Amino acid sequence: MSDLYFLTPEDYAATTPSLAVLTGAEAQHLTRVMRKRVGDEATLFAGDGRALRCEIASIAKGRVELTILETIVDDREPDVAVTALVALPKGDRQKWLLEKLTELGVRRFIPLDTERSDVKFDEGVRSRLERQVLEASKQCGRLRLMSVLPSASVDEAVALVELLRMKTSCDDVALSPEAERLQDRWKDYSLFDELSIGDDALSVLAHPLSDGALGQIDFQSLLRDSRERNVKEVLMMIGPAGGFSHDEVRLAAARGWTPLDLGRQVYRVETAALVAATLFTHMH
Repeated sequence: MSDLYFLTPEDYAATTPSLAVLTGAEAQHLTRVMRKRVGDEATLFAGDGRALRCEIASIAKGRVELTILETIVDDREPDVAVTALVALPKGDRQKWLLEKLTELGVRRFIPLDTERSDVKFDEGVRSRLERQVLEASKQCGRLRLMSVLPSASVDEAVALVELLRMKTSCDDVALSPEAERLQDRWKDYSLFDELSIGDDALSVLAHPLSDGALGQIDFQSLLRDSRERNVKEVLMMIGPAGGFSHDEVRLAAARGWTPLDLGRQVYRVETAALVAATLFTHMH
């Protein structure tokens, strides 16, 4: 299913139970690059975990109509939904990071603004990251797009656990000002919609043991401690080159985040994110 074509929100809205429409760059790619013709099959997806196996019914300039033959539901998503909050690395390493997190099945990506961050995030950067996620999804055949959310500072990100509690607790949760800002900034995203009352979550911040006794544990200890819990979501924070500051780690630990030691090796940002994502997407 690697030969995928993306249905934009506009094209998806025009789709009926029997007919799909492909326009713009994807229609051009299908007809001019892949040289598909009437009667050929093509698979379309909108990033929601489903695909449409279709047969091309007609081709016009900038528009392809396709008869829907079958709806395919992707069952390859990890049992644990991982939200990766990562300080962006420089240059081409951003693309590599987004590509590999997409392949691993990470659910959402949040650029993290830290005291030692070298790369600043803006909407232009987010558009580029979203394109990289789409390209990676088409290449690996993943039908659910990893969401790229607006950035957050560490001061704000630590309050993310409050939004988790709103989804998983029967009790009323009083939000801090930081959590309210996040809720407003991310109101257009399906944040933690995969969670239900009673589900559990982990929130971890990668920080080496060598930087001080701040309550760090290794992955095996974390897994042993959480084995009896119904963990459905993991929030993981990965800092920039040079790591988090002590103040950032102390703040996160005070708000319920667990400092996690990834071992004695010194990792680049993107490698640390890949190691942590691999561990958590395969923790069950």
